Amino acid sequence: MQRLFFSLKFSAVQQQQLLPYQQQALSLCPAARAVDNDNLHLTLFFLGQVDAAQQQRLVAAAQQIKAPAFSLTLDHLACFTKPKILYLAPSVIPDALLQLQQQVAQLCKAEGFTDSHDNYRPHITLARHAVCAEDYYQQLAPLTLQVSEFALYHSTQLDGRLQYLPLYHFMLI
Repeated sequence: MQRLFFSLKFSAVQQQQLLPYQQQALSLCPAARAVDNDNLHLTLFFLGQVDAAQQQRLVAAAQQIKAPAFSLTLDHLACFTKPKILYLAPSVIPDALLQLQQQVAQLCKAEGFTDSHDNYRPHITLARHAVCAEDYYQQLAPLTLQVSEFALYHSTQLDGRLQYLPLYHFMLI
């Protein structure tokens, strides 16, 4: 069994572009813990524990997804108070992102996985253990990323460090 999730795949350059936003977030909440640079991602669907047979079926289904590449403009910081997460998000969610997420969610649900959230709220977690006001919101200079792939990730502990390892990549058209 492996702990898996589907996510947009950001390049190393794109992850570097997110760092100034992470620094800004940490300056607002210095007690928070930064997410490692190579773990910055935007989740499409969290699966949890997946066995090898389920993983093969999920990968086969994800390979059938035909979705367009798109631009994603991230322009504000906000906070989820319950899990104490400070995140970067778009004010306007691209239709292509919503359609991709819905296709991924459908194939996951067809395999018997359930969505742990009532509605999809795309975001990039920048810091954990962040204590901030529930209504915290800060507009930022926009960062536009070109999204051309998504991946199936394995969430694991390596050398005492949480790491998100891409297992399979899926190109957008």
